[in-house]
Amino acid sequence: MIDEHQARRLETALAEDERTNELGLLVRATEDRIVVHGEVASAERRDTVLAVLHELVPDLPISDQLTISAATPREPEEKETIR
Repeated sequence: MIDEHQARRLETALAEDERTNELGLLVRATEDRIVVHGEVASAERRDTVLAVLHELVPDLPISDQLTISAATPREPEEKETIR
C-alpha cells in the first residue's frame, strides 16, 4: 500500500516522465489499488500513462479512471467554394 505522499510522487513522475508529460492527473491510493483520474488526449496516451504507473508500482493493480479529450476530426460534409 502507498500513502498520499507517495501518490503525489506518482503524479510528479507522470508530469516529468518524457513519455507522458501529463500535468493535472490525480493519483489516489486505496488499500488495495492505485486509482488514476484525469483527462488525456488519446487512447495511446492513456496506455502510456498506465504503463508508466505499472513500472513505478508493479505490485498494485491500477484502476483507470482517465477520460480521452481529443475527438477525431471529421471531414466536412460539403466543401465550400469561394469565388
